[in-house]
Amino acid sequence: MNKNKTDLLSKFRALRDDLNANLLEREEAVDASLVGLLTANHVLLLGPPGTAKSLLVRSISERIEQATCFERLLTKFSVPEELFGPLSLSALENDRYQRMTAGTLVEAEIGFVDEVFKANSSILNSMLGIMNERVFHENGVARPVPLLSLFGASNELPEDGSLSALFDRFLIRVTLPSLADDASVRALLDHKTKTPSATITLDDLKAAQKEVSQVELTDDAREAILTIKRESEFEGIQASDRRWKACVGLVKARAFLEGEAQTSADHCEILTAALWSEPGQIRIVERVVNKIANPLNLEAVELEDAAKDLYDQRPKPDQANLTEALEPLLRQLSDIHTRLENRIAKAPEKRTYRAKQALTKIENWHRELSTMALRTVSKLHMAPGAA
Repeated sequence: MNKNKTDLLSKFRALRDDLNANLLEREEAVDASLVGLLTANHVLLLGPPGTAKSLLVRSISERIEQATCFERLLTKFSVPEELFGPLSLSALENDRYQRMTAGTLVEAEIGFVDEVFKANSSILNSMLGIMNERVFHENGVARPVPLLSLFGASNELPEDGSLSALFDRFLIRVTLPSLADDASVRALLDHKTKTPSATITLDDLKAAQKEVSQVELTDDAREAILTIKRESEFEGIQASDRRWKACVGLVKARAFLEGEAQTSADHCEILTAALWSEPGQIRIVERVVNKIANPLNLEAVELEDAAKDLYDQRPKPDQANLTEALEPLLRQLSDIHTRLENRIAKAPEKRTYRAKQALTKIENWHRELSTMALRTVSKLHMAPGAA
């Protein structure tokens, strides 16, 4: 690896570490966002209010020096002027339809549109042109725009069919749930925003994009992508030829972030963020991709599902013999936890993030059932006449 590439990689790794230090339980979203930037693709962040979607994008934007960034929150009453600028009155006087675009999405390298699916028809067509063709149509002329990546955020997927084209423009789609780990919630209570300790320049980003394009796509990775495509389609999940072509760039970017000059099947793990189109498909895509790219993740997903089934079998708090009913559930949850914990300990650290997420969920379910059992025992001791 040459020195320039090594320096770039070091900067991006420092950037990733800095973002992860400031954003709790958002490693997957951080990696997906960096891959989006490295491939000049658009990233959609989905999750309930208060899950750091806006904070993630702003944290990234403030760490890219020299980049022109644009941010706007859409409502159902938003008008084109908010994104593309007001009409020029002097131009209208000369029978020209022209917008004053300084400081708008039209002149930004990094864009962020919150509540992106509030876009109405008057905004939609121009947004699609900017996102897909990187041009802004005005007065019959297609004007090139400098946009590299547009980040969109939403609390929910669009139900209006007219927005399906906009949804499809986001190659990378990441869900951001509420914090799952009690330790993260404790950290959040004392968390203070820190000044960025790692930054990159716009030139660094463009140079890294060139390096990503030169990462070798190996036969191993190519066959992995083809296998994922076949098995996805078998499961009823369809993706366009354009999306599959773009997925190659994501795999290369993941390899770059891991310091590799060529791809492997492992790097296809990033495709879990690119192939689903509705929430019900997320778990299916995870299974298909991880079967090829990360067997530990596949096992983690299966163990998480098994643990959730056990948790869902929990008795009602007022059930007779509650402790006896909880005992086999707690024992089986403990066994699942131990099995997954042992598998994680034997795996490379960079391949364990999703498995650790599953482990945290299993721990929380076990803790909740344990608390139910302890409350029952306490009530028995407090009952009149208890021994």
